[in-house]
Amino acid sequence: MREKGELLEAAGAGPSAAERYCLTPHKMRAGHRIEVLVDGAAAYPAMLSAILAARREVLLETYIFESDAAGRRFHHALCERAIAGVEVRVVVDGAGSWGLTSADRRALLECGAHLATFHPVGPWRGRWGWSIRDHRKVLVVDEEVAFLGGLNIGDEYAPPDWGGKGWHDVHARVEGPAVQDLRRYFFDSWVYANSDGEPAVRALPAAHRAHPPHPAQSPAGGEGALVQALVVGRFRDRRLIERNFQHAVSLARSHVWSQSAYFIPNRRWRKTLRRAARRGVDVRLLVPRYNDVPGIRDASRFTWGTLLRAKVRIFEYQPTMLHAKTLMVDSCWCSIGSYNLDQRSLQYNWEVALSIVDAGACRALEEQFQRDLPRSEEVSLQAWPHRGLWQRVREQFFYFFRLWL
Repeated sequence: MREKGELLEAAGAGPSAAERYCLTPHKMRAGHRIEVLVDGAAAYPAMLSAILAARREVLLETYIFESDAAGRRFHHALCERAIAGVEVRVVVDGAGSWGLTSADRRALLECGAHLATFHPVGPWRGRWGWSIRDHRKVLVVDEEVAFLGGLNIGDEYAPPDWGGKGWHDVHARVEGPAVQDLRRYFFDSWVYANSDGEPAVRALPAAHRAHPPHPAQSPAGGEGALVQALVVGRFRDRRLIERNFQHAVSLARSHVWSQSAYFIPNRRWRKTLRRAARRGVDVRLLVPRYNDVPGIRDASRFTWGTLLRAKVRIFEYQPTMLHAKTLMVDSCWCSIGSYNLDQRSLQYNWEVALSIVDAGACRALEEQFQRDLPRSEEVSLQAWPHRGLWQRVREQFFYFFRLWL
């Protein structure tokens, strides 16, 4: 792999050369601190610590919120802050958070927290729905710090010493101007979602209007990371995140490494990845061997043939479910978020991801990626044509129904 300095020199030298990987560099904002949090073992304690230290406001938006051991830790922390007078607002997805019990919902409301459900699955509920889901995972505390990435709230993501399953995932802790953007996007979801509280809760809360934006403090010794929060939702460009990602990959000169929990790329994505590999870029995809959604692995494998023939390298992560959604390009640009390289993220889900230009964040993600490779098995191009007929039928069948997986 070429060194970062060589890449910048080839790109035209200068401190802002890495911004060429950004589709809209004028929207990238400086002054951020980014901390990469790998797995629930790192992310959950940091998130709970931030919640319990909240002084004014806690905003949590998540696809899955379970009433299990890990969920109860977050439930208790939210209730404790709400009782202390902190403004606590939670948006959960109606399908993903089916496991959040009525008792836990009532307890949150009785403690003074506000709860909204995005597209409840019951047709007797207001704004019910099934296909379009809120897949974002965002926590914003006191307008000062935010967390986002792939982790939901549940035992699957909790570390084994908590009694969890220890799914492999990546989250980010963010300080800086993008926190205000993430807070604003949270309230887009809040206003849209069907509230489980009193009708007055549906209105834009006073807390949203009362606190002016806090000026971001740049890290000492520099401007900090350049960051843009990318979101897709009700009235937002469905291809915004896809176009940003494909732009970065199309400019890659050294390597493109990606972790994708649900990897079913469309034709545009397959073409982008093949073109990068054919011009000599080291394209590596890390996907799960064991998936929590039946049929996903078969649907994904339907797309692998043309990628393998173009010298895209595909690795299947072995130890547990790989749930991360990250993308790294040339050690200069990276992304962490909830966005999968599949049709559901492209066409239906509300999603969020960060576009990041920061050497530290890129290095942390790439070092973790390299640690994951020895625990993964590479898919062999030589063995690929020798798959059985039944396996090929399964792949074609599940790929046809990919939007329902």
